[in-house]
Amino acid sequence: MSDGLIFDIDTFAIHDGPGIRLAVYLKGCQLACKWCHSPESIRPEPELIFIRDRCRLCGACAGACAQGVHSIADGKHALARDKCLVCGRCVEACAAGALAIKGYRVSATEIVERAARMKPFFDHSGGGVTMTGGEVTRQVEFAEATLRGCRDRGIHTAIETNGASPWERLQRLLPHSDLVLYDLKLIDDAQHRRWTGASNRLVLENAARLKGRNVQVRVPLIPGITDTDENLRGIFSFMRSAGLSSVGLLPFNPSTAAKYEWLCLPCEIEGEPQGPQRLQQMLDLASEAGLEAAVD
Repeated sequence: MSDGLIFDIDTFAIHDGPGIRLAVYLKGCQLACKWCHSPESIRPEPELIFIRDRCRLCGACAGACAQGVHSIADGKHALARDKCLVCGRCVEACAAGALAIKGYRVSATEIVERAARMKPFFDHSGGGVTMTGGEVTRQVEFAEATLRGCRDRGIHTAIETNGASPWERLQRLLPHSDLVLYDLKLIDDAQHRRWTGASNRLVLENAARLKGRNVQVRVPLIPGITDTDENLRGIFSFMRSAGLSSVGLLPFNPSTAAKYEWLCLPCEIEGEPQGPQRLQQMLDLASEAGLEAAVD
């Protein structure tokens, strides 16, 4: 079986499909959403993260790193990320757990065997395995092998995709996926380019090709960007025309900012989660469009 590059596995995921799920988070994404909940997923290679509030300023990492990535001065820990080879020596030297590498290789066989051991939990809760990311179609061979192996063992499978890949890549995964979680962020192409770095043309074309399959469209609710009535009405109208009837609304999660700090990146999006009243208004908009809607 194929192997893939992942940055995390959640053995008790409850927001990535029905029931208790084993969620596999793949590295690499062709979009660069400014609000990305997992910025460590975007780059298609391993990378070092630094959890600043755990750092004891002991200097062990600087002593272990031959490249001069780490320096401690004036009570501050600075990183020269352009020098980092992601060798892991600093991680091994850090007793405080302030350093880690996001991204490691795992085989499809390992994932399938792990899922097989969890099958009683899946069967009891109606759960299964979800391949997510990053973007699942960026590692299509690994994802296909994992999904096929799980299906062969009677395990429910799901994929989450941004839909921004050529149809041929997504199409390879569909025969092995019981559920497709499909992200639709912005209906306006210019706005999609502004906030994600790419056109939504493929996203909408591929979504329309999914008619007749078990699909839940997912809309991340970013304050003032994706959660506007205009954008939501546009998405819901498109869904009706494309024959897609189920939508999940994902409230804004402000805790994402900490992950940007791990990578020494600025967090450009701020805001608060949508309140119950506003969420109900959004659900009503979906209902008015004839869609089945839920807050996930």
